This record gives sequence, structure tokens and C-alpha cells, in this order.
Amino acid sequence: MSMVKVEIWRVARLPEADRLEMESLYRRYYEGAPDEVFRRDLAEKDRAIVLRKDGAVVGFSTIRLLDVAGRKVLFSGDTVVDAACRNQTGLAGAFGHVMRRLNEELGEAPDWFLICKGARTYRFLPTFFKRYVPGGREDAELSARLASVARALYPREYDEATSVLRFGDGKDRLKGDALRMDPESVRFRALNPGWTRGDELCCLAPLSMDNLNRLGLRVIADVSPEWHD
Repeated sequence: MSMVKVEIWRVARLPEADRLEMESLYRRYYEGAPDEVFRRDLAEKDRAIVLRKDGAVVGFSTIRLLDVAGRKVLFSGDTVVDAACRNQTGLAGAFGHVMRRLNEELGEAPDWFLICKGARTYRFLPTFFKRYVPGGREDAELSARLASVARALYPREYDEATSVLRFGDGKDRLKGDALRMDPESVRFRALNPGWTRGDELCCLAPLSMDNLNRLGLRVIADVSPEWHD
């Protein structure tokens, strides 16, 4: 059985063949966006985590480090993993390595600003982090930081009362997502009932190593990504 290879690329160095495969994978699972949206979103990011199996791209996530509202914020863009390859921890482990490097380079822990179209992405938070909003323990400080970042990045789309972004027509949305009944998936759908039309739930977690739970620390240790700086 072949293993999934994990790579972390500077977007500027990402080969065109990989960009095409990433776009094809994205269009397999999302619909509703104009043709140019994927390329534009990718061009705005700093890095791409790429999962590869037998040479083919089977998953990816894009990220960008921003200065927002006086804080360093890591912003996640498109994230897609082929359904046949979702029973692995390569993506989470690679993200943890990016997180560790940022902590070392910045000398501080940035916040992770994550906007979730579906429950699978949201579940990263309760699966690997101790402290996060929304849906975790009540945390007024984190909630205020989340609102500050969301207002700065999405002043027209952000609904502070619900922590949801509403874009209207022309926004990509999941073609279909299995309605998992685990507590965190149920919580996501309660927090973002408009997910089927492309509404996105704004989330935030501190990217400090001590905010990772035991599973989060273990998946970092289990993954050895190949960096392409």
C-alpha cells in the first residue's frame, strides 16, 4: 500500500502541473465559483501544503501570514483532500510543522484564522487544539480577537452575532458532504446552518505549541514533510 507524501511549498515555486491537479481536485468537491477564483485565491497565499500519492496530488491546503488588527494571523485558504485519502494525518502534521516554524521565526505564536465551509475542516480545532472559538469553552478574549480579525478582513460579509460570513451568489460551496453525527460535526452545522449555500464559519485558535493537545503533538512527530522553500 503506497504512502501519502507530504510537501510544503512556497506558492511562487509550485509547479504548474501541481497547480492544475490542485484545481482539478478542488472542482471535484466544490461548485458555484467562477473559473478564475481558485487561481486568484492560490496567488494570494504564501505556502501550500500538498499531499501526494503515487505521484498524484490527492490533497492540499493553502495558507498566508498576515498582519491584522495589530497581530500576526495565519489565514487558511482552500483545503481539499480526496475522499479516498482522508484517513491519514499528513495534512494536520504538516500544518503543525508550519506552526512550529512560525513560532521559531516570529518569536511568538500567531493566531490561526480559519473559515470553514464544512464540518470536516471545523473538526481540526476540537481534534487537535485545547483553546479555540467558536464551539470550544467560552473565551471572551479569543472571541474578541476573532471578531477583530473577521471585521478587518470581511467588513461587509461578517455577521458578528453568529461569527458567519455570508457571500451570496458566486461563492463556492461543497457539492455534498456526508452528514457525520459526531458531536463536533453536529455543533458545526448548528453554528453555521447556511453551510450548504456557501456560508463560512469564522474560527480562531492560538498557534502556540502548548495549545496543542496530545494528539496534535503526536501527529507532528509522525509526519516528516519535504520543504520546498
